[in-house]
Amino acid sequence: MRRAVLTATAFVTALAIAGCDLVYNMIEERSGNVTILIINNTPYRASFTIGSYDAWDRNPPGRVEFEQRRLEAHSTEPTFGLACKRNIAIGTQALVDRILDTDGDDRSGFDADAFDDVVHFSSAPVDSTAAALPTVGTAQGIEVLLGVDFACEDELIFTFEEDPDAPGGFRIDFSVLHRKEYQ
Repeated sequence: MRRAVLTATAFVTALAIAGCDLVYNMIEERSGNVTILIINNTPYRASFTIGSYDAWDRNPPGRVEFEQRRLEAHSTEPTFGLACKRNIAIGTQALVDRILDTDGDDRSGFDADAFDDVVHFSSAPVDSTAAALPTVGTAQGIEVLLGVDFACEDELIFTFEEDPDAPGGFRIDFSVLHRKEYQ
């Protein structure tokens, strides 16, 4: 009995140290999809990989659902859906690692130039070999968490902005339209 009490106390202490975000991420219902809207407010083409996965599915690494996009300057990508999973990321090292761990880079049509832990911004012509390369800069990747930043069936909005104070000269802003707000 004493051992069970000590184990439970250690578990509660670990959760307190880890913070509420972990708890919210782990207990939020996970079913259905999320809708993704990407807006490029920059004067350059953005190239990136976006995906959804469950970071806690590690052995073996769980499946990742991902899209690769090249979004022209001052444009909005038509909305699309991704499976609702615990992590949604654009250009993070964790997303890159998960795609590599699950051999996602072997799929047909894989765009190696849009595959990185950052978003690429290019001023090269669309038919150039540098069309998806970071000729003018990059934006740090972003990850949002189920139960912390969004719920399943929400619309996630990612906006690319030019920002001379950000590493790489660009940033990604995130907002969410909760399903309860538009039902």
